[in-house]
Amino acid sequence: MLNNYDPNEYGIHKITVTLQQWEYVGHIFLTVSGNCKGKDVLYFDFGSCSGDEENDCNLQYDEEYDIFKAILKSPDGGTLEIEEDSIDMNNMIVGIEITDFITNEE
Repeated sequence: MLNNYDPNEYGIHKITVTLQQWEYVGHIFLTVSGNCKGKDVLYFDFGSCSGDEENDCNLQYDEEYDIFKAILKSPDGGTLEIEEDSIDMNNMIVGIEITDFITNEE
């Protein structure tokens, strides 16, 4: 939960996209700035993903085969390697959250 989200202030949103299959989880971290707020910054689609986004799941895009590769992790340290197209990757999204908001004044 954010400590303060000023609806009148422009700033930079830090967004976390959570992927999950069974107990295996990974995250993609985005930065969104500009004249948008709230749900308008909570959009992500693997169809326009480059694979270069900051993440904790070794996300990569294989242009030759048009698939994404990632390594999801379970709480007990296990891993799950995945290779999926953009549609299947979108189906793994279980959360998109604003995790930080930095105003232009900070």
